[in-house]
Amino acid sequence: MTWLRDVDRWFIEEVLPHRVAFRKHAARLVAAADAEDLVQEAYARAIEASHHREIDNPRAFVLTIIRNLAFERHRRASVVRFEHLADMEAMDFADGAPDQFAVVSGQLELSRLMELMKTLPPQARTVVQLRRFEGMLPKDIAVRLGLSVSTVEKHLAKGLAILAFALQEAPAHAKGPTISSLWQRRRQQGN
Repeated sequence: MTWLRDVDRWFIEEVLPHRVAFRKHAARLVAAADAEDLVQEAYARAIEASHHREIDNPRAFVLTIIRNLAFERHRRASVVRFEHLADMEAMDFADGAPDQFAVVSGQLELSRLMELMKTLPPQARTVVQLRRFEGMLPKDIAVRLGLSVSTVEKHLAKGLAILAFALQEAPAHAKGPTISSLWQRRRQQGN
């Protein structure tokens, strides 16, 4: 395993052995159908940690990430207080359909995401596509691709981390370095 980066080794040795505990923890915090996605998002954030070697307890670190992500999801769920329902009924709401700007903006963002998908390493791209676009579970992806579940999870976490980085850091329609080279430069600066 000399070809693995330090963060990959850390992830495989310190984080993945606790995947069952992570799934159980996530299932207690969100709907069962969302638990796996929550764990995968936590993996992506854990891999992003530039200080991974300074973390004394990687299991607790990832469990905290899962808890925080679940909290964010619940907070964004826009729970409306009962007292405000009467006020809302009195309001005259406009058509709830998205306006033309939102539709075009969404199409542009989807188009950008599809372009960024092309820059992912082949295995990561395939795994992200199967998981996010086709909704396959990691164990089914593993069977289909002839990989172990932990390898699928690693490719998924890496792919999602690269996409998240690219969407945040790389300007749309940028000329110059590719997303992969920007990602590699950032990873090397972090190690």
